[in-house]
Amino acid sequence: MKVVHLSTSDLGGAGMACRRLHLSLLNAGIQSHLLTLYKFTTDVPFHSRYQASEGAGIPFLAKGIDTVRKALKYSGILPPRDVRMANKHLKNRPDGFENFSFAVSPYHLQNHPLVRDADIVHLHWVSEGYLDFNSFFPGMKHKLVWTLHDMNPFTGGCHHSDECQKFQNDCALCPQLENTIDENFGCVMLKDKIKSLKNIPNNQLHIVSPSQWLGNLSMKSRLFERFKHSVIPNPLDPKVFYPQEKSGIRNELGLPNDKKIILFISHHIDNQRKGLKNLLNALQTLNREDVLVCSAGNELKEEELSGIRHLGYIRNEIEMAKVYSAADLFVLPSQAENLPNTICESLFVALLLLHLDIEEYWNCLFLRTEN
Repeated sequence: MKVVHLSTSDLGGAGMACRRLHLSLLNAGIQSHLLTLYKFTTDVPFHSRYQASEGAGIPFLAKGIDTVRKALKYSGILPPRDVRMANKHLKNRPDGFENFSFAVSPYHLQNHPLVRDADIVHLHWVSEGYLDFNSFFPGMKHKLVWTLHDMNPFTGGCHHSDECQKFQNDCALCPQLENTIDENFGCVMLKDKIKSLKNIPNNQLHIVSPSQWLGNLSMKSRLFERFKHSVIPNPLDPKVFYPQEKSGIRNELGLPNDKKIILFISHHIDNQRKGLKNLLNALQTLNREDVLVCSAGNELKEEELSGIRHLGYIRNEIEMAKVYSAADLFVLPSQAENLPNTICESLFVALLLLHLDIEEYWNCLFLRTEN
């Protein structure tokens, strides 16, 4: 059996989860390949960066067009299509929301050799101009699995809808597009998604959610309600995430041994939904003299670093495991999450430290369910 995983990136929570699943399949003897639009790591076997020329009818022409497109993009002369669409349809969009992603891409993933030769095509986080719904799904004959990492696949464009449930119907008058040029643009995008999937039989696409919460939302969505759903947590390697001697790790990381360390981790740490401000407000009630707050993720602004030891972006999982061992408390103040890797990683380190029955706890915490 040949499996190809499609992910926009190999970093971030979704990219890391995709990488781990790919490696798990390889360890199980399954022919698995990872195909990403952006490739930041070099230590993953059978991992390729998508090239527009691969699988094109006229490779040299496709490569030339892609080279020109990138040159125009980085020069600022012609922004990518999704940026142009945002400038046209999302002007005056209110602040405070995450990206609003479009179901369009200049790439034709369905023509890539790895996709054509696969028995199962496994989609992960494929936003930001990687997957084009209208060209990818209509002629697709492969078995499809889609692991959800947020709500974007089944909404009109938002990645987290907050309290809005309009994805169950038509995404008309999207609250996140209020006062924009086109408040109904989410409705247009959802209609395009529905149209692109209309010829996909119910048994061809299987939706997977790492959390019951997101799975329940997906099962109620107009786009995915007819497909089978399973709740399966993201994989985790116990050979990487295990407790290590705290004092030695702190010395290695340059962290003090005479303070309690509270740890906060996020790929986009300045994302408002991640709750950094809520955490800092809560910490005002503590005696901070013996407490050190550490963060890891993308760089913070100087004014946001006040009172925080920022550890930078940690790409290496071995180094990340050390950070967990150095901390006394891990905090996830997010307003909404889909079973993030950080929860599983930190819990696993803590459970091993306490010598608890991992298998029993895992089965209780992550009950696998199907609709």
